[in-house]
Amino acid sequence: MARAGLAIVLLVLAGCATPPPPAPRAADTLASGAIEETPATEPADPAAPADPDEHAAIGDEPDDAGDPDDAGDGLELPPVDPSVAAPPSSPLAAMTDAQIEVLLTSDPATLGSMSLGTARAGLLVNGVQMPEGDGWELIARAHAWGTQETVDSLARAIEEVRRRLPGGQKVAIGHISARNGGYLSPHISHQGGRDVDVGYYYADGRRGFQRATAANLDLERSWALVRALITETDVELILIDTGVQRLLKEHALRAGEDAAWLDQVFQVGSRNPRPLIRHAKGHANHLHVRFYSPVAQASGARAYPALVKLGKLKPSSVQVSSYVRHTARPGHTLGWMAKRYGTTVEAIQRANGLRSTRVQVRRTYTIPRAGRVQVAAPQHLAPPRVPPRRLPPPLPTGATAPAPAADG
Repeated sequence: MARAGLAIVLLVLAGCATPPPPAPRAADTLASGAIEETPATEPADPAAPADPDEHAAIGDEPDDAGDPDDAGDGLELPPVDPSVAAPPSSPLAAMTDAQIEVLLTSDPATLGSMSLGTARAGLLVNGVQMPEGDGWELIARAHAWGTQETVDSLARAIEEVRRRLPGGQKVAIGHISARNGGYLSPHISHQGGRDVDVGYYYADGRRGFQRATAANLDLERSWALVRALITETDVELILIDTGVQRLLKEHALRAGEDAAWLDQVFQVGSRNPRPLIRHAKGHANHLHVRFYSPVAQASGARAYPALVKLGKLKPSSVQVSSYVRHTARPGHTLGWMAKRYGTTVEAIQRANGLRSTRVQVRRTYTIPRAGRVQVAAPQHLAPPRVPPRRLPPPLPTGATAPAPAADG
């Protein structure tokens, strides 16, 4: 894929492969295009190595942060019931196509952030770089670009922790998106400026991304961060390892949080079909947050025709990269997978961070494929409706907010 243009991948049909491994289908194909004016500064090739700054500065456990199972961050949820969700809006809604075309040509920044496609197949236009802050530290500034809503939401949640619990360490912020969105190694998501990797708070003063345990996790601040994300921002999902979920939920119960509300929030110990916090392997040393960005998503959908007309986005038959998930079974080898999906052993190794050709049975591998496809109509660009925030029940008259628990 040429570096002169910005890679954009637009999802034709969403879905994750489940065992038994699927045969190649059109539904697995991702399409791409290009924004001509802004050269891509990040590798768009799925075989490209991860940013060396991403894990070198994170801590002493880079295996999780760059684990190929971090592909779990590509989880896509079904749309919410529109009858209980707020309709999206954008300042571009009142503009004509001609007005949008003029601004895209003369002063595109005035249109604000635009997030096109999905979290695992998307593009970021007019992204905003996460600034430095008193409450956080950036691990990889070059990959800390998001929508304005994402940046504001993340800062608001961290500042809420500092307001409630003054002092303490800075929390680490890892990847958000590349400046122009698109594929960002080693993730499947992080493509539209709405996904963020955030470290936990640690009681022993550790910094960055460290494996969270009962012995080192600052439960009070880590729960305060998760709570603020849920109650102060529009969160689509949060990915946290089951073991860490259990620690946080037990702490929240001890702190006096409503048990029924916590069952709506956490996947662990709950039968709720749509919890906000879900398990994904590779998230024991950081949590993954996906925000709704209704304005940026609505703006992206509205500007799509103008982007195409001006040639900034090319909906044509192009060389693309696509991905499928394959769960290995006895007898499967990398050579067999490469032949089945029309790729190479080396490409599979690079996509999964493998140093050898050994295959682990029951492990799910990310398989990159290449091909030429026709970009689909942009119906999948329609912005989502944002459901109401899942707030805890009102406190009884005269009651005070739950006090932080004394964990020991």
